[in-house]
Amino acid sequence: MATPAFAQQVDSNKLLEIMVAKGLVTRAEADAMIGEASSRSAPQAQAPIQGGVAADGTQTIPYVPQVVRDQITEQVKSQLASQAQAEGWSKPGETPEWTRRITLYGDVRARFEPRFFDKGNADIFPNYSAINSGSAQNINDKTAGYVPPAFLNTLENRQRTQLRARLGLRAQVSDWISANVRIATGNDRSPVSTNQTLGAFGGGGYEVWLDRASIRLTPVKDVNIDLGRFGNPFFTTDLLFDPDMGFDGIAVTGRKSVNDRIAFFGTAGAFPVFNTDLNFGSRNAPSAPDSGADTYPGIRGPYKSQDRYLFAAQAGVEFKPVDKVTARLAGAYFHYDNIQGKLSAPCQYYEVVCSTDATRPAFQQFGNTLFPIRNVIPDPLDPVGSPENQYFGLASKFRVLNVHAAVDFEPSSKFGMRLEGDFVKNLGWDRNLLRGTYTQTGGWSGRAINNLGSAIRVPDPKDSTKTILQPGGYEGGNTGWQARLTVGSALSLSADGDWTVKRGGWNLILAYRRLESDAVVDAFADSDFGLGGTNVKGWYLGGNYAIGRNTMLGARWVSSDEIAGPPLSVDRLFLDLVTRF
Repeated sequence: MATPAFAQQVDSNKLLEIMVAKGLVTRAEADAMIGEASSRSAPQAQAPIQGGVAADGTQTIPYVPQVVRDQITEQVKSQLASQAQAEGWSKPGETPEWTRRITLYGDVRARFEPRFFDKGNADIFPNYSAINSGSAQNINDKTAGYVPPAFLNTLENRQRTQLRARLGLRAQVSDWISANVRIATGNDRSPVSTNQTLGAFGGGGYEVWLDRASIRLTPVKDVNIDLGRFGNPFFTTDLLFDPDMGFDGIAVTGRKSVNDRIAFFGTAGAFPVFNTDLNFGSRNAPSAPDSGADTYPGIRGPYKSQDRYLFAAQAGVEFKPVDKVTARLAGAYFHYDNIQGKLSAPCQYYEVVCSTDATRPAFQQFGNTLFPIRNVIPDPLDPVGSPENQYFGLASKFRVLNVHAAVDFEPSSKFGMRLEGDFVKNLGWDRNLLRGTYTQTGGWSGRAINNLGSAIRVPDPKDSTKTILQPGGYEGGNTGWQARLTVGSALSLSADGDWTVKRGGWNLILAYRRLESDAVVDAFADSDFGLGGTNVKGWYLGGNYAIGRNTMLGARWVSSDEIAGPPLSVDRLFLDLVTRF
């Protein structure tokens, strides 16, 4: 049975009205397409119905045969495809072009960590980090109402569960410009950890920090310029920098292949480590002449900036002596500018801020040698009981030389081996400055107040029949080294998230480390070894197994002992489940 002309008219009317309403074609274009198709393809046996516009504005569509409608459809599709390509529309089953330049990535890690302290540990380790990040500590125990400083827990075992979650976005803005932004969890502003201790706030919510924010320029092939906050651009290990550490500043990296066997690489950068508060010392602003400035001569204005920087450069070579073997060797120099603490100008005992307070570490872990940085003038009315409120700065300069080597042997995709060695030496360290000289009446005159040997008993200079205890000499050092062996099918599990692994991937890791007190800046060294930082030696054994794609179950046992100072041994166990996307 033939389809009634009325029904065909309604269908055609709906088709064109919908296209016109959506702006796909104009009214004039629709009429023109119908007229053109009708003149070419209308059947001779049937006279077309005349169309037009009634007085009330109603559009009448003439009979349009199926073949004409097909031609209209194809013509509209062709026009739409051209317009979509020109304007960046997405095609069916595809995403818009701008979304293909953006990549989301991230990882989540759940961790359980118990700590085991040896019962023979000393319990006299002041928490200098807490002191330097809070109010100054009175170190004169003869002051009325004296309160001793907080000490580190070195005797009671502890355990905690932790979470780390990171979410990032990479955008390829153009062929040579890209950007990277990442947020992460974290208990605080620590530069070496984005772990969040579960239950830390009694069930409350957790903070999220800006962990990465950088722009990368690639002006020529194999040369990158990073600006902002980004991951470690150097070929180093956690002997120098914790894997979670971010670098603020600018870094230029390059790589040049000589042939299939040899390539050279290098990195240079400048990084602010600390920026002085704009109002540092403003509470000590000078007063008008008639306000009592003569009575209080210690009051003086805002102090000079104490900004600190890291300037670093590294050069290395990668070569393949034979198939399936890759070796890398690099040398680097890390120059920390103005990071050493400075003794203040004379500072009255009652002053809130002294001139070099900003030279104390903005963040520190454990291990570096320290000294009191305030030159406090006691109360002349009570010099014995006058408070001496102190902060503590790094006693040594840091000019760190680093040599790092690694050899990979990968005979197959299911098994490989990596042997890695790392050596550091602080060329800015001066033993004589830290140790000083020894006299029987005054003991050691060096600036070091920690990393000292056992106390020694000497004759009392005031009473020849008695003896007194004096602190031992300085025992710190300036070198460190690490050897690490990794075997398995997953040799490169970068903690920064740049790794992929299939189900069944695995590795085993065995390492030994010796890192003396002032070999590197303790604030940036590995936070998982010992109490985090330097002045530690020991070994660790670990392994990981992929229970699914990019999902690893791992365990690590870390056993450490202090090198200089009172006895301190701590063992740490890490049980991790981490997934990356």
